[in-house]
Order: sequence, then C-alpha cells, then structure tokens
Amino acid sequence: MCLKFAEMERRLGEIDRARAIYGHASQFCDPRTNASFWQKWESFEVQHGNEDTFKEMLRIKRSVQAQYNTDVNFIASQAIARSQQQPQDGEEGQGGDENADHIDAMAAIERQARAPVGFVAASSGPERRQSSSACRRGTIICTRQS
Repeated sequence: MCLKFAEMERRLGEIDRARAIYGHASQFCDPRTNASFWQKWESFEVQHGNEDTFKEMLRIKRSVQAQYNTDVNFIASQAIARSQQQPQDGEEGQGGDENADHIDAMAAIERQARAPVGFVAASSGPERRQSSSACRRGTIICTRQS
C-alpha cells in the first residue's frame, strides 16, 4: 500500500513526501525478506535524490536490518521456519550406507546446535540415594541431609 502511495506522490511531483512514505514503510520491511521494496526505494533515490538522500536510505536500511536481527519474535519465527524446512531437506538422497552415516552424524550435530542454551538434562533413570553431603552427577541441585 505504501509503495502505491509513494508512487502517486512521485507522479504528482511531491518527491519529499514520497521519500517520507518510503521512510515510514521501511520500518515494516526486512531487507532480507522484502528485497523488492528496498530495490524500489533505491531506484527512486537514484532517479530523484542526491548522494545525501541515498546515504540516508542506506543508513535506514542498516538500522532496520539490525532491528530485525535483534527482534526476539523475528528470531523465533526464523527458527520455526528452519525447523519446518529441515525434515524436507533430510528426505533427499540417502543413496548409500556411507551417505546415510554422514547424514545421521550431521543430523545429530544439527539437533545439538538447536538445543536450548543453558539447558541441563536430568538423569535418564532413577538414582539411588547418595551420602549426606554428596552432589549427584548430571543435576544442578545438591542435596544435604542433616
């Protein structure tokens, strides 16, 4: 919608207003996913702007990209998208035993890389009670009996 409005303002000769509309719309367009928006704004600045306005457009682009890089919701949505793509990628070509072993090893490494940071797994089975001041291995909690 903003692109149409900016184009209308450009046709009416209101270059500064069109530039302001591009600036407003930029906060909603991630440069990695909405490359067409940034290409249109770049061509607009090449056609109607000067060196300062072009540099300002690049500065805004960098700041928007940094905003999306640190946005927790955006990072979470990217992680979900990656996890949905990986099962499809893993279905491709399992030709030989050597290739299958390599894919299994890579899958294990990828699972390890996707594990939550700071997560400590509890023990896998029941443990017998240890001495009074001993800490159990594999857990964070230490028990001390009086």
